[in-house]
Amino acid sequence: MRWFDAEEHQPFHLEAGTAGALLIHGFMGTPAEMRPLGHALAEAGISAYGVLLPGFGPDIERLEAMRARDWLQTAAGAWEDVRATHSPATLIGFSMGGAVALHLAAENPPDRLVLLAPLWRLLSGDWRVHLLPLARFVMRPMRPFEAADFENPEVRAFFAEALPGIDLDDPAVQHALRNEVRLSPVTLDELRRVASGAGRAAERVTAPALVIQGTDDRTVLPADTRQLAARLGGSTALREVPAGHQIVRPEEKAWPTVRDLVVRFALGGAP
Repeated sequence: MRWFDAEEHQPFHLEAGTAGALLIHGFMGTPAEMRPLGHALAEAGISAYGVLLPGFGPDIERLEAMRARDWLQTAAGAWEDVRATHSPATLIGFSMGGAVALHLAAENPPDRLVLLAPLWRLLSGDWRVHLLPLARFVMRPMRPFEAADFENPEVRAFFAEALPGIDLDDPAVQHALRNEVRLSPVTLDELRRVASGAGRAAERVTAPALVIQGTDDRTVLPADTRQLAARLGGSTALREVPAGHQIVRPEEKAWPTVRDLVVRFALGGAP
């Protein structure tokens, strides 16, 4: 099976003007999830760049070998390029991409920062997260699709993007996805490192920030995002919208609101 084989999962560059924006996708995501927002920015005259973090998308077979520093270094390089060629420059991160964006914003400040359902607490409230530094050495890889409901429309939509042409009704395919796809505890611990570091970095971020959070999000909890917004050192606007975690998807009912808030903010307007 060739994961994320379509062109939409590759990095993108939508040249539109002197202002620029870097968009950073989430964990297990690709630039595809940021393309709709990128197109909206480009239509408004802001050049949009979508970075692909190493170990994701077509490179997902190498995910276990990736470390937090690999994700941060790749994003930092892309951000330096945008900052060097565009002004003003807006930094935009979704979920894990929001955590990465916070690291970058603390070291190389943007003119404006947008955080979309930003991850900074992994498995919020779950005491087991504190065991990950040890568990990475003793736990066996997990099977994330072991209990997947292949009749669920959201599940089918994910695999339609990740594995174009896959036959989810084939029992052999279902068996392979349930039993052969692994997620290493090493990877989860690296994700924890990025997230926890983002919480510390937030206190050093002074750029104007727009934070958008779905009220029905069960991946990044609204209460955690409120605490994160309070940590930011610059002027911060927190907007909560009636949505789940995937607020970057045009299929989400709150998408028009999210899109318009981000574009207006990137153009220099009030959120």
